[in-house]
Amino acid sequence: MSNFRRTADWLKACGKEPGDGSLAVQIGCHIEEFVEFLDQLTIRNDNSLNVHRVAVASELLESVANALKSGNEMVWIAPWDCERALDALCDMEVTGNGVAYLAGFDKEGADAAVLNANDAKLVDGKPVLKEGGKIGKPPGWVAPDLSRFV
Repeated sequence: MSNFRRTADWLKACGKEPGDGSLAVQIGCHIEEFVEFLDQLTIRNDNSLNVHRVAVASELLESVANALKSGNEMVWIAPWDCERALDALCDMEVTGNGVAYLAGFDKEGADAAVLNANDAKLVDGKPVLKEGGKIGKPPGWVAPDLSRFV
């Protein structure tokens, strides 16, 4: 089963469907993960203006992500922008996989571990929901150990 299908099925099990208002929250989560990646980058020349630029970009994007995830800000994809938005999402997946490949990561193994950990957030097929509808972690849940994939 594809990563897309596993993710879609997991979101459905969590009560999330296209058009139900969950899109802004999911976009916030997507931005949050990009910020997490940005925060792991080390710029070789730490006197570079780019060190500051990455820090500022990370801070600004984190505030956008938090506003979307909290429901304080809403976004959508206009019908006339859907094709370009889909293209960008596909390109992000391709370039992300390219980064993983060039970094020597076992992305397929890591993907499976992360998706399995997400599945473990479901108790009897249902999500543990936190205040505001955010998907929580049940007692005893353990984050995946990705060290064997790097």
